[in-house]
Amino acid sequence: MNKKPMWIWYPGDFEIYHHLLLNTRREERNHYWPAFWRLDDCYHNVRFRKEVCCDAPEEMTVYARGIGHVMVDGHKHPFRQPIILSAGNHEIVISIARTDGLPCVYVDGERSVSDSSWEANDFSFEWLPAGSNGLYMNREDDPNIFAFQYKVLKPLSVEAGQDGILYDFGQETFAALSFKHIQAPNGIQLFYGESIDEALDTEHSILIDTVPAGSDTYRCPPRAFRYLFVQGVGTEQFMLTALYEFLPFDRRGSFTCSNEMINRIWDMAEYTFHLNSREFFLDGIKRDRWVWSGDAYQSYLINNYLYFDADITKRTIIALRGKDPIVKHINTILDYSFFWIMSIDAYYQATKDMDFITFIYPRMKSMMDYCISLADDDGFIRGREGDWVFIDWAEIDKIGAVSAEQILFAESLKATWACGELLGNGEERYIKRYDQLKEQIKASFWDEERGAYIDSFESGNRNITRHTNIFALLWGYADTEQRESIIANVLLNDAVPQISTPYFKFYELEVMCNIGRLGDVTDQIQDYWGGMLQLGATTFWEEYNPAVTDLERYGMYGDRYGKSLCHAWGASPIYLLGRYYLGVYSTSAGYDTFVVEPRLGGLEWMKGTVPVNGGTVSVELTQQSLEVVTDQSGGTVRILGREYPLMKDIPFIMNLM
Repeated sequence: MNKKPMWIWYPGDFEIYHHLLLNTRREERNHYWPAFWRLDDCYHNVRFRKEVCCDAPEEMTVYARGIGHVMVDGHKHPFRQPIILSAGNHEIVISIARTDGLPCVYVDGERSVSDSSWEANDFSFEWLPAGSNGLYMNREDDPNIFAFQYKVLKPLSVEAGQDGILYDFGQETFAALSFKHIQAPNGIQLFYGESIDEALDTEHSILIDTVPAGSDTYRCPPRAFRYLFVQGVGTEQFMLTALYEFLPFDRRGSFTCSNEMINRIWDMAEYTFHLNSREFFLDGIKRDRWVWSGDAYQSYLINNYLYFDADITKRTIIALRGKDPIVKHINTILDYSFFWIMSIDAYYQATKDMDFITFIYPRMKSMMDYCISLADDDGFIRGREGDWVFIDWAEIDKIGAVSAEQILFAESLKATWACGELLGNGEERYIKRYDQLKEQIKASFWDEERGAYIDSFESGNRNITRHTNIFALLWGYADTEQRESIIANVLLNDAVPQISTPYFKFYELEVMCNIGRLGDVTDQIQDYWGGMLQLGATTFWEEYNPAVTDLERYGMYGDRYGKSLCHAWGASPIYLLGRYYLGVYSTSAGYDTFVVEPRLGGLEWMKGTVPVNGGTVSVELTQQSLEVVTDQSGGTVRILGREYPLMKDIPFIMNLM
């Protein structure tokens, strides 16, 4: 056999434990700011078991991060000592406890090797397949420490002045500063900045550090910054090293075109996304460094067109859900519970990963049932005390039943039913409720006179924003006549307030692509994301309003530098360019079948690659010709209103003149 052992733990607990650590790391100046929702923890006392049939005697050794023992056929043995298993059948049970972290074990053996064939138990009645991942494959590894990699960064410039030293690292980064040979009797004050203004504004910069007096060496926790201001010392008083902390994702998606601005936007979107792809998909690397379900939903889709890394998607989904019992919506946000549920079906459609659906479905179902329990007699769900009805940073009428929330509620019901069907136990009540709710939404929120969906009927304001109408187009809550009305009265109506966050630009531009207005999308990508580039951004921001200038452009939440200048939801051009320009999308789960339907959107030429689960599609399109190559079966090319089969490893070449 010669299978390589891996560290194993109670399923889901690795993600939940590291989510706990992550959600207690946020800092603002001299205080910590732990997440404002319940933080679940891993089980601290677990068991593992496996029945082993040995063809010949073998030696087994159990290593553990925790205390406990090994039971072989009813006899106890200590950790880290070889155990001889005779030829024949053996029942192995490992009991392990750890109060300050994640209990996990590593079994070195032949038939007894630790892998997903082991089962885990929290001392309840249910045994589940043990959790593991590809990050911890060596005996020296510790799953309590996340397996980041590090690289030394050099500053682009160093400017020494009377008040201190300003380092410019050239672009936003996430790094730990290490000091050696310190000769600063009063200590060293550090001020980090995503902008130069923040680093030099020592009264208001959000991230700060102090190297204690008397230290010879000191290492700071990793921080987000481009600029670093070291106050009150000279360069001769210490040696500074910056260690970039990252995960080495395999970039499988690419995009290049005739428009140099779009090329720069794609590259910066990729860098922004990489910085925020860590233990989980984060919102931003300076603030909050938390995992938000609505943000993550978009990250899963972007990931599918860049890395197609299933592990980080699964880690993020598991971490967000936590443990039972459910007492609040995910992140306390009504819509974020729905996005979490919807993400599971979306993950399956991309990967066809039935093992994960089997694992997560009970948690999906209980989350859906929790949401249903909060619905009112009219079938609609409303925000209750302590709930946050978010949708977007915009002036939306959120009184009572909000139409955008009802659409997400309905889509969650459909997703839960669909995943249940995969397992052979889909519940009719979910799909029936979906059908009923969809009709109620149309009856209660469609305003015939104004030709659009209103935010809320309970306030009496009959306010119209882009948000609900974008959802209605995206998920089919408008018939042909209503679609045309929404396009004219909302999408193309400048009197309706514009969207100012990349978060909802994602959905707006996806709808614009769906209705065939790629030229407008190209213009908006250039204007919106290009606007940040022209202001000197090296990563994309949480929010951008061209009308806001000077220092005010960095402010948010009442804080002078409260805006995140490196936010994952700013990376959506990756998805848009891969899905709608290169035109690659699945038509059955796991890309068993897929379509390549490229469109230039006003560009002169483009080329790029799109991951399709285990394979890749390469597309090159000009105004004169198209070439498509893939190492996957099941593809179809759609061009000029016709379809052509795409053969594995055989280039499809077409003259378009």
